[in-house]
Amino acid sequence: MDKQLENMPPEQCLFMKVEISRPGSFGAETSSTLTLPAAPYEILDALDKARITDERVIYSAEVIGCELDYLPQFIGTNANLYELNHLAERLSSLSAGELDCFEGMVMMDTIQTQYSPIAIDRLINMTHSMKDCHVVYEAHDDSTLGKFYADNDFVQKLENVPDEIYECLDFGKIGKEMREGEGGVFTPHGYVIQNGEIAAEYHSGDAVPLEKLDYTMLLRVTKGDFNDPQYDNDLVAFLKLPADDKMLSQAVEVVEAASPEECVFSAVDCMIPSLTEKINDALYESDGDCYGLVNELAEQLQRINNKGNISTYKAMMEVVQTEISLEDALDLSQEIEKFSVIREAASPADYARSMLSKYCIEYESELFSRTDLYGYGSKLMEEKEVALTEYGVLWSLTGQTVEQCLNRPSQSHGMEMK
Repeated sequence: MDKQLENMPPEQCLFMKVEISRPGSFGAETSSTLTLPAAPYEILDALDKARITDERVIYSAEVIGCELDYLPQFIGTNANLYELNHLAERLSSLSAGELDCFEGMVMMDTIQTQYSPIAIDRLINMTHSMKDCHVVYEAHDDSTLGKFYADNDFVQKLENVPDEIYECLDFGKIGKEMREGEGGVFTPHGYVIQNGEIAAEYHSGDAVPLEKLDYTMLLRVTKGDFNDPQYDNDLVAFLKLPADDKMLSQAVEVVEAASPEECVFSAVDCMIPSLTEKINDALYESDGDCYGLVNELAEQLQRINNKGNISTYKAMMEVVQTEISLEDALDLSQEIEKFSVIREAASPADYARSMLSKYCIEYESELFSRTDLYGYGSKLMEEKEVALTEYGVLWSLTGQTVEQCLNRPSQSHGMEMK
């Protein structure tokens, strides 16, 4: 299977929320948040918002929320985002019982390391180590554990003890001896014991992509439901856009459909994540008839990306204040040369510095330290109808707003501060 396709998040999954930021001149104002597991372009988009566009840039990814509420405290802020995403994917694939085992393994590690952070690769390998891990749901302390072991003949020396003596046994002592000997732990779900070694299935760095994505959109292709058990199937193909007729035919063949008209298309990833839902809606409402439009938009996104203007297009899409169609999105992509993004500006104050730095100002640092740059920048942005987006300050080279490019009246003057 294509390695890039292995990174698609499951449809139903646990979530982990992370905050991504970088040190230096960029800081909290350019941080971004992301819910994991995420599709590849969702990860790249979050990094883009945090101004992390080079693999050499040092950044932090802090887990600020997780459905497994005990887990964030054991994950360091230096974790790689792609490895965190892989961990989230693995956790989402586990059953409820396996998640109970995972919690026990985490507790065992933290006890041994005095509650130090656990390496991400080890956490991932814990998800591969369920075979020899067991949960005794009846046991929540040493007494109930000791009685469980004794009742189920797991303590050999108690096999022939008379009933009248059996009732007088110190089950707490028995349970403690068994727990300490096995290295097991009590969790809110019960007693967890790992009888084997943690697997070495995953190695540090395995989840980090080595190649750039070779698509701008990724569609999931299935065969339509014809209510015919002999004709229907559960086959799935992934179609990378932009695609030619041959690639489309191959996807149709994989799902054993007679033609594209018999297929159901859905978007699972897009270079512009904000468009994914719109693409899905359009494909669903048109029964796939808008596939040609979607493919055309994918081709245009590829051209924009090749010119290095994808962040500008994302910013343009962000400032559109009303719902737009895929046709509108395609039209806007033709207007990209009219706009530019000041990437280093993440606030009105940054914009003011950027504008003032064009001039030779004596004692510039002194001026900046004594001036209300935020207020000055806000006024400039309002007058020039400049928009502050998560990707930087978007400004028009022609004076025409994004809304006006769609032949709509401008919805507001200036912009909403983020």
